[in-house]
Amino acid sequence: MAKGLVIIASIIYVLMTIGIASADTMFAGNCLPVNLSELKSLDNVVYDVVENESNLNGLTIDLNETTAIANICTVPNYKPDSFTIIFIDNSTQTIVKEIPVGGGSGGTRKVYIEKETIVEVDKYIDSRINETEIQRLDDELQRIKDDLTKKNKRLTYFLGILLTLFSFLLIYTLRKNINKLMKGLKISQKK
Repeated sequence: MAKGLVIIASIIYVLMTIGIASADTMFAGNCLPVNLSELKSLDNVVYDVVENESNLNGLTIDLNETTAIANICTVPNYKPDSFTIIFIDNSTQTIVKEIPVGGGSGGTRKVYIEKETIVEVDKYIDSRINETEIQRLDDELQRIKDDLTKKNKRLTYFLGILLTLFSFLLIYTLRKNINKLMKGLKISQKK
């Protein structure tokens, strides 16, 4: 018998927990969007707030016809409260949607605290550059450009001389081989 009572109590506890957890938590200053797209028009939609424990000062419900969304909003200093908003189609007197809203007074809000913050700050060195410093840097830049130009000219001359020598060597070798072939042909013709 006691085992059966424990099982029944567990089932009731689970059902109550699911009922509490299914309520949308709404914190003061936030909005909760409700999709009413199953309706053809929001012209006949009315709403009622039930099961509230305090007055509704600071609670607004805006119906947006174009997106078919109802925004339930509260002011930043709204007192935590649990209530249910019932949306009703006034033309047919049928309940369209029931939205249970939790007050956000419980400990379900997550707060992220960053323990270490690294801030990088650009270092600014206040130094004034005068005209003589600019002139000195320009002169140094011009000297470096001239040195590079001279090195490029030397490299170009060196490569030109090397190419010329290689060409002369190739011509000399070809000429020598042609002369050998010609002598070989003359000897073979005499025989």
